[in-house]
Amino acid sequence: MLAEKDREINQLRAELKQLRGAKDMADRLSDELHKSLAQLEAEKKLRIEGNRIVMSNAVLFASGSVTISDLGKKILDDIWTILVKYPDRDILIEGHTDNVPIAQKYQGKYKSNWELSCARSLAVLHYVRAKKNSNPSRLAAVGYGEYRPVVNNTTEEGRRQNRRVVIAIGPID
Repeated sequence: MLAEKDREINQLRAELKQLRGAKDMADRLSDELHKSLAQLEAEKKLRIEGNRIVMSNAVLFASGSVTISDLGKKILDDIWTILVKYPDRDILIEGHTDNVPIAQKYQGKYKSNWELSCARSLAVLHYVRAKKNSNPSRLAAVGYGEYRPVVNNTTEEGRRQNRRVVIAIGPID
């Protein structure tokens, strides 16, 4: 009985050590992101929230488009130079929209904001997938459409904030 409890304690200690290591790595990643991307953050091109990089769709895409802008490519390149240093991290690319229905001229391309958000997150995924040192097993994309707003959609400012792409960085399970 005592030997079994000792094994359990040692197992818990090993797990705690692993969790502390993961937290330290997450803290280093967050610090590096903040330091390396401070200029872009100051220019309001993106914002860093812990392990999440939030970019406005206006920075990455023209209205109704899934083609990444030149500025968007530069920002993604800057982000990627940091992320390749953390090969044990998953990268989830989230697409988000406001709640305004797809404009008439784009309805043939996208049935809903959900499809547009998916297409945009996939455009980012394919862009970073083509980068050197890219590991596709680390990458995933999801589109949330209008269903995870960060603020109310009643004003243009609110809708602008809700139109975004988020790169969430987490441990590989």
